[in-house]
Amino acid sequence: MTKSHTDIIVAARGWSYPAWNDSFYPDDLPEDWQLAYYSNEFRAVMVPAAEFAKVDPVEVERWVEDVVEGFEFYLEVTNLFINWAEFTQATKPLGAHLKGILLRPLTVDEDLAMIAPCLDAAAGLAPVCVLLPDSVTISDNGRDLLAQHGVELCWSTHEGKPGWQGGGFVVARVKGNNHYTPKEWRETIEACLRCDNKSNDKRRVLLMVEHESPEPDALRAAMMIGDMLVIPDI
Repeated sequence: MTKSHTDIIVAARGWSYPAWNDSFYPDDLPEDWQLAYYSNEFRAVMVPAAEFAKVDPVEVERWVEDVVEGFEFYLEVTNLFINWAEFTQATKPLGAHLKGILLRPLTVDEDLAMIAPCLDAAAGLAPVCVLLPDSVTISDNGRDLLAQHGVELCWSTHEGKPGWQGGGFVVARVKGNNHYTPKEWRETIEACLRCDNKSNDKRRVLLMVEHESPEPDALRAAMMIGDMLVIPDI
């Protein structure tokens, strides 16, 4: 596998943080313009489930109008009993900007039988990755279910190494450490790049920074190091 067989995309989980009003966004920037400002600095965002659930479709249309060309949205889904028809309708304004869905059930059985219908529905909208609760140890049946759908588990970067096998969409979750050094970012991204890919499909790694108030400088450093380590396609 060559480095060009993997893309690294860096994103915060959400773009509205009180601390950013002092450290990132200009003092006189209206709240409605924050996403546009964010998209000029970064290339993607993970929209938390609670935030997307309360947003009017008209507002989603504004999101698309506000962001720069090529900006990527990733959506988090936590409710296994979500109305997928309504959710599908709500995502339509995103169009090609929707690049992936993180299915993140709050409770689930070890065989993952509870999420099977969600896998089918979500995969019809965008590539899917699954983040399980910390208390769940997936069974062989659960792993088989994911393999049948071509879906990988999210890797929490503080736990060992990623176990991805295929291409497509995967998530590397960074949490709990808001002061990543360049060395730590490099080690994390290199772990993603070294992970075996047994498919012929390119792997897209979303490096999701999940913190109560992530540091913009940390996001910039991760993006810069990712760009340095990934050889672009020619």
